[in-house]
Amino acid sequence: MRKRKFWGIVCASLLAITLVGCGSNNKEKSDENSSSSKKTTLSFTWWGSEVRHEAYQKAVKLYEKENPNVKIEVEFSSWDDYWKKLATKAASGEMPDVMQMDIAYNSQYGQKKQLADLTDLVGKGKAIDTTNIDQDFIDGYKLQDKLYGMPPTMNSMGMLISTNVMKEAGITIDYDNWTFDDWAKTVTAVHDKTGKYGMIDVNDCSVLLAYYLRTKGENLYKFADDGTPSLGFSEDSFVEFFQTFKDLVASGAMPTTDIVTNIKSFDESPFSLGQSGLVETWTNQYATYQDAAGDMPVSLQLPFDAKDTKALYYRASMFYSIAETSKHKKAAAKFIDFLVNDEDAAKLFGTERGVVANTKVLDVLKPNMSDVEKQTVEYLENISDIVGTPDPVYPLGASELSTSLNDLYSAVTYGQTTPKAAYTEFTKKAKEVFASNYE
Repeated sequence: MRKRKFWGIVCASLLAITLVGCGSNNKEKSDENSSSSKKTTLSFTWWGSEVRHEAYQKAVKLYEKENPNVKIEVEFSSWDDYWKKLATKAASGEMPDVMQMDIAYNSQYGQKKQLADLTDLVGKGKAIDTTNIDQDFIDGYKLQDKLYGMPPTMNSMGMLISTNVMKEAGITIDYDNWTFDDWAKTVTAVHDKTGKYGMIDVNDCSVLLAYYLRTKGENLYKFADDGTPSLGFSEDSFVEFFQTFKDLVASGAMPTTDIVTNIKSFDESPFSLGQSGLVETWTNQYATYQDAAGDMPVSLQLPFDAKDTKALYYRASMFYSIAETSKHKKAAAKFIDFLVNDEDAAKLFGTERGVVANTKVLDVLKPNMSDVEKQTVEYLENISDIVGTPDPVYPLGASELSTSLNDLYSAVTYGQTTPKAAYTEFTKKAKEVFASNYE
């Protein structure tokens, strides 16, 4: 696979997305005069690992050195804490000037007029320059012609494998052809043969469920022609997923949710400590897990049922957004341009945020990439023939439904309810959430 084909697939698939929403019609508030000598203070928040925290802080210092009239106040958190804090800031009208944004929350904050429309700030030669970024990749994430976040990087789903644990278990896998059933048997076998976890799950059930549903030709959400959302999967698929995970947790092959939710860093993960065989996650986390695992080798492989289902897709790893309430939108846009396009800044992150969308910057990074970073890029290039159309931007209420899914996952795996009862409860909850946001 060649780079041109790789980005052609990315952009063609993004163009196929039908994005829905009802964005704000408010005009951007006035910005300060860019020629003013007065020092501008920007607030900037993000979530991530210690590796990301360190990279951002170095990037901020570099930007402040190059722009002495700008002061950037930073705040960073773990994934869960980040969204709790952001919700509190949004409720009090104190959103940060610049923030990391995720696709699951993009529509929520954008359609509630809490994020600025970046359309007039993004483009070739504009404040956020896209000269070396395919515009189709960016436009694919618009909500009714409004852009609430600038995607700087992209990734896809992968399965990380602990080489030592799999060797200890005496297990080899045909990753090109393994199925969901093969995956479940592998997780069980690793535990039976080593006493370790077969797999450590991420603490957001919706991520794993969404991928699993795509292997069935379904989606977490779908939209009618009039833009109203509904659940996009069958009861059978939901029940199979939850029953399988329930059985794996009950057998000890996977940890209980209290263990997972108490993991506060990659260094604390059983996978990084050599106590788990697999973890399914986004490709940008490969380097971070390998760094946390130290001398224990980790490999990046296809997840189950990937080859013939179009379940994999290229996804914007994150977005940079500007608060609608920001008084410094132009200055904020300039800072985002730095994070997206500056070669020295990109060198600080490598592939931790994902593979950079700026093709010129990517060419600069490649010669000095670590082996793990090169493998990440190669993985994304090699899946170009099997990727499908990306999921649409999640509907309003998606974050609330994600919380509900996590609660139900916990209840099911603790034996407090059944997968069928969880399906009934979740479909009821979804109808209520959609009705309150779209009717």
